[in-house]
Amino acid sequence: MTLFRGNILVNTLMNDRARALFVLAAFYLHHGGTAEGRPGLTVGALKDLCVRLGLCSRGRCEAMLALLRAGGYFAPAPHDDRRRRPLVPTAKLVALQVERWRGHFAAIAKVLPEAQRHLAALDDPAFVRDFMLALGDGFVGGFRVLTHTPDLALFAERNAGIPILFALALEGGEEGPFPPAVPVHLSINRLATQFAVSRKHVLTLLRDAEVAGLLVRGPEPDRVMLLPRVRDGLEQFFAAVFLYFSGCAAQALSTSRADAAEPVG
Repeated sequence: MTLFRGNILVNTLMNDRARALFVLAAFYLHHGGTAEGRPGLTVGALKDLCVRLGLCSRGRCEAMLALLRAGGYFAPAPHDDRRRRPLVPTAKLVALQVERWRGHFAAIAKVLPEAQRHLAALDDPAFVRDFMLALGDGFVGGFRVLTHTPDLALFAERNAGIPILFALALEGGEEGPFPPAVPVHLSINRLATQFAVSRKHVLTLLRDAEVAGLLVRGPEPDRVMLLPRVRDGLEQFFAAVFLYFSGCAAQALSTSRADAAEPVG
């Protein structure tokens, strides 16, 4: 939650879920994943992949990439062919992504002890590369978390929807079960400020979720209760993500070690 990045301009271009997949697609191309016959990360290759995966339009892809380049997350790469203009993720972007994954694997390790090895492996650039490729292969191949958690689609399709849901679930505290089965504290202003969205956006999300039978406001004005469908959805969400990350990490660890053992020359 503390690593969430958002602002009005970025949220207007692409919601947080699409942004995460957009960056993964860029890393995937950079490390040699599918590029529609054109190796490496270029604006054209990324546009093609984003459209193919249904992440965004070609124009929105170009706008998001321009914004990330301005922020220092991508830079031009030297290339002999002047007709091509390859890009590379900067150390700034790699460090941010690895920091996010450290949080993921620290959480996964609480239920899957082997994740401790994957957490330690994040210091190895070869593992990071192969992990990015494994994640990309799975997504390009059709893996979607929402296939396993359809009741969370309403949140996933809105700007900051999933982080808002996580924030509400965490209001249950450490003493009770997770996700909480009792009413939890709700602050519209705090959620709007924390996730760089408007109060109206938060209210609309909550009202739509209430109509869909996912949560209920009350009994006090500053309380909300997550209903069984969304609580089950959260459990399924974490199970799907944890298993997917663990499987990709195990594959990457095997690949990177095999590469390191291969004799040179």
